[in-house]
Formats: sequence, structure tokens, C-alpha cells
Amino acid sequence: MRKLSRRTTAVVVASVVAVGAAGAAYAAWTLTGTGTAEAKAGSVVTLKVTSAGLAGGLTPGNATTVLLTVENQNAFPVRITDIDLKQLDSPQEGCAATDNVEVVNDAPLPDEATVPAGSKDKPATARIAWAGPLRMVADPADACQGAPFTFNVHLDAVSAA
Repeated sequence: MRKLSRRTTAVVVASVVAVGAAGAAYAAWTLTGTGTAEAKAGSVVTLKVTSAGLAGGLTPGNATTVLLTVENQNAFPVRITDIDLKQLDSPQEGCAATDNVEVVNDAPLPDEATVPAGSKDKPATARIAWAGPLRMVADPADACQGAPFTFNVHLDAVSAA
């Protein structure tokens, strides 16, 4: 048998080390794993109308713009899809609200009826000007001059995220 030279031995050892290192590197990069995880959907927070008023007063035969300030505590923006005014009333004696003011709930919503995302600690607000949902009749009772009117506001909205 022939004796191996130092040079041949060094080449063989270097080759074995290189192949071993390549195998270790391959093993280090081909890992897998399995397990389970859990996620929970959040809950929505009801929108709140923090103020409502009229842009100007009601006058005979004319509609007016209702101004709403809407508060959103949700972590996503919302788009208002429907607004309804209910329980129109006036404490003014001789001015029955429903006889003197019409509620037009199908008045078109404003183009920009979106409330930005907020949080419980820092609610976002938006002012929405809804043109035409209240219209005073053409011949209202004289007692309605200067009379205050109250109403409840109901909003429907969807995520605008």
C-alpha cells in the first residue's frame, strides 16, 4: 500500500471538514415547527352624538341643515350610512312639533359622513352637516316663532377601514 503524502492528507481532511460544515449549515437552515395560536376579534363601541343643532332657525316652508357632532371610540374609521331623527318635540305651548315641522329622514346624506378612528382614551369626532331633514310647514302656528325643538338621533354606520 502506498503511503499518503502530507499534501494528500491535508486535502482529504480539508474536504471532509468542508462537507461536514456544509451539512451542519444545511441543517441549521432547514428547521420547521408547529403549534397552535389564538386570536380574538375586538368589539365595536357604539357611536355617540355629542351635540346636535340647527344651522340657522326653522322658517315657514323651508328646510334646515342639522349639525351633528359624532364621537367614535373605535380603532377604525366609520362611515355613516343612515341617520334618522325621531321623537320631535317642542315644549312651547301652542306649537305642536309634529304639526308644524316635518322630519325628512330620507334627505340625502352628506358626501363626507365619515368619523376618523379613535380610542376610549382619545375619541375622534367629526361634525356632520345634514342638509334638509327638518322642514317647517308653510303655515306654522304663530306660537312656533322662536320655539325650541328637540329630537333624538339614530345613526347607522359601517367600518370605513
